[in-house]
Amino acid sequence: MNLKTYRARSMAAALSEVKKDLGKDAVILHTRAYHVGGVLGVGGHQEYEITAADSQVARGPTIKPSAPTVSPLAASRVSTPTQAEEFTPAGFSAIGAARVATVAEAPASTEEDDRGLIVTRVQPPPAPKPAHPGSGGATHPLATRVKPAPTDDAAVAALRDELGSIRRMVGQILTQSRTTTAFGGAVSLVGLGEPLLDLSMRLHDAGVRPELGEDLIGRVRDELSPVELADRDITRACLIRHLAAMIPCVGSMTKGGLRPTAADGTTTVRPLTIALVGPTGVGKTTTIAKLAAAYKLRHGQSVGLVTSDTYRIAAVEQLRTYASIINIPLKVGMTPEEVRAACDSLSDCGVILIDTAGRSQHDSQRVEELASFIHAAQPHETHLVLSAGQAEAVQLSAAERFASIRPTALAITKLDEAVSFGALVNVVSKIGLRVSYLTTGQEVPDHMELAKSERLARLVVDGELRG
Repeated sequence: MNLKTYRARSMAAALSEVKKDLGKDAVILHTRAYHVGGVLGVGGHQEYEITAADSQVARGPTIKPSAPTVSPLAASRVSTPTQAEEFTPAGFSAIGAARVATVAEAPASTEEDDRGLIVTRVQPPPAPKPAHPGSGGATHPLATRVKPAPTDDAAVAALRDELGSIRRMVGQILTQSRTTTAFGGAVSLVGLGEPLLDLSMRLHDAGVRPELGEDLIGRVRDELSPVELADRDITRACLIRHLAAMIPCVGSMTKGGLRPTAADGTTTVRPLTIALVGPTGVGKTTTIAKLAAAYKLRHGQSVGLVTSDTYRIAAVEQLRTYASIINIPLKVGMTPEEVRAACDSLSDCGVILIDTAGRSQHDSQRVEELASFIHAAQPHETHLVLSAGQAEAVQLSAAERFASIRPTALAITKLDEAVSFGALVNVVSKIGLRVSYLTTGQEVPDHMELAKSERLARLVVDGELRG
């Protein structure tokens, strides 16, 4: 008997190999299916294995001519062709899957008995076992046993790590197939090392726009050598440096004191005047209080407050409370003329801070009204305040609407409420303003800091607000 094993990606392909090698009269002795490749059952492919014998088994008993008769006892041990089913690929549908499975699971053997007869014995297959206790169903011979999901913490953690690895690998495959146009040519991301691919995924997860992220990755890849690209620290430092260059910041707090101001063709000298503008709910009043405390307590400047936010309930009282704690004067202006008069009355201060009413970026009339207040106050600096907790589209819409007021810098608030920080890069690159201040909480004056490019770049890459 010629016994062979065949493997293929489909049962039909394996059967075809059996027929080609052993002929159409070959008999199937055993079949099984198993999974090849992949991680934790994800990926890879199904493989099929068939163990078959040539036609000697399929022909059944061979009787020597010298033996004229067969006793009933011997005959009972002789297999007939109906007992060892003849099987060919062409007859697969006719025989049926159930009979094929029976023959496939029935091992056969040949031997010579005491009367000189060559017999083939086919052992009956075991009784099918129920798929589940009490279900009464049979287990298919090609079924794959599934292990129960892990329940202990260590196994769950290991599984999560594996799934994270799979996710990174899929992301790497997707990233490798993408290209972008920069510097007048195509920047390909194929063949990046693992550290740079990991950083690319971080930029993607942070919400950095694809064209910006690919430009950054391309710059790092072009600057570093293959040896440097294999070093995570060097690659990360290079990416942060290029990313920081995309986020220009003011970098210092303007010193208080008298500043010349040109208005209506004349030049006057008056205190440093700073106004904050922006949509409702971004934290302008709290930021004004933090700026006032910083100028008064840290820089020793005399500070005066002016507010035109008379629309919001208790807005004036909130700022008055801050002014009382810091011990600085507060003026209220309900019209542009009153705002100008309030600024003139604080001419002996080193710094004047102007809080304006929040305006919806969709309300053009209110934004134009705000512009009249700013024109009357003639501030040296106008900071557009945007919340990092808002969606990128909302921030861009607000920046576009408030562009008519001509802000000189961008203050970013509520970093502690942001889910990710990639939108900062997208917004700054779109509106073209330098970032002046960051706020990271509600405490006055502690949760405010000067914006620094490298600090923002690390926020984007690391995705965590530290310090």
